[in-house]
Amino acid sequence: MPRRRRQSQARRRVALGVWLGSALAFCAILPAPARAALSDADKQTIAELSLQWAIEGGIGDFKLVKDPANLVVANFNLPKGVTLGLPGRAIQLFSLLRIQAEANHGGDFLYFRFNRLEGDGEHAKVAIALVWAVAEHSATQYLSGGGATLDFEKRDGKWQLQPVMNRWMS
Repeated sequence: MPRRRRQSQARRRVALGVWLGSALAFCAILPAPARAALSDADKQTIAELSLQWAIEGGIGDFKLVKDPANLVVANFNLPKGVTLGLPGRAIQLFSLLRIQAEANHGGDFLYFRFNRLEGDGEHAKVAIALVWAVAEHSATQYLSGGGATLDFEKRDGKWQLQPVMNRWMS
């Protein structure tokens, strides 16, 4: 009898193990609940809020920008065809090749660039940086610029910047 009991317990353990393994495997293949991706309008708003934060003192070296009324922003990682606007500022969206050409023609200058805007309909994150476009013939080395990773939450239908915890300087 003890032998039969041990065999029965062993079969139950094996069956339980197979069932648990199957359940875990099934859960692993089920997709996670889909969250709404950031819309192009959300990305535009977040980019504008990020630029506003940067020029209002978030990135200290903004004071080194030659013409603060005319901002240059790299257009990669922004939706195609997007336009950015800030009161009292003209914003030019250029490709990295165009930015390099402008530096080669007119001299070194600071411009803004964004990493990929990530998030869903309620939370978003983006890194913004102020970096130098250096002409190919320039001998100057720069130790200025900087950036931050910015977190946003949508509250009452409006994107709100959260306290900034991650900043860097060049």
